[in-house]
Amino acid sequence: MKDIHMRRTDRELLKPEEITDVLSAGTIAQIAFIDGQESYIVTMNYGFSDDPSGLKLYFHCANQGRKIDCIRNNPQVCFTISICDPFTPAAKACGYGMKYRSVVGYGKIRIITDDTERITGLNQLMKQYTGKDSWEYDQEMLKKTTVFCLDVERISGKQRK
Repeated sequence: MKDIHMRRTDRELLKPEEITDVLSAGTIAQIAFIDGQESYIVTMNYGFSDDPSGLKLYFHCANQGRKIDCIRNNPQVCFTISICDPFTPAAKACGYGMKYRSVVGYGKIRIITDDTERITGLNQLMKQYTGKDSWEYDQEMLKKTTVFCLDVERISGKQRK
């Protein structure tokens, strides 16, 4: 799955568990959609699963809006998740820096229509922030919520210690 070229190979996260650690520690993802002739980037909460069927990121939103239109018109997306650590000062301006870990990935995003898979996606979202992955959902809330899944095709990770 990992075929993204990285210029700074000394900072590359090489082990799958390092990438999973970033996904586990992250709190928001930025997703880049294609909207006609322009990019459209959205910051969203997410949940994820990584099993033999592949890495999947889950998101939710209202039933209408620009994101939904983008997914229907072009499901190919790029995403990033970053964890920023302390800022490191220096004596000279260009010596300043920031410690970080991040991932960048590509894949196709799809609207989930199967109720069982929708619940799975929502449970993964809740697990990301609460640690608990089994919830009951009000049917009225479910009617107002679109859940979508990003099937990750390629991913790479980078860090600065």
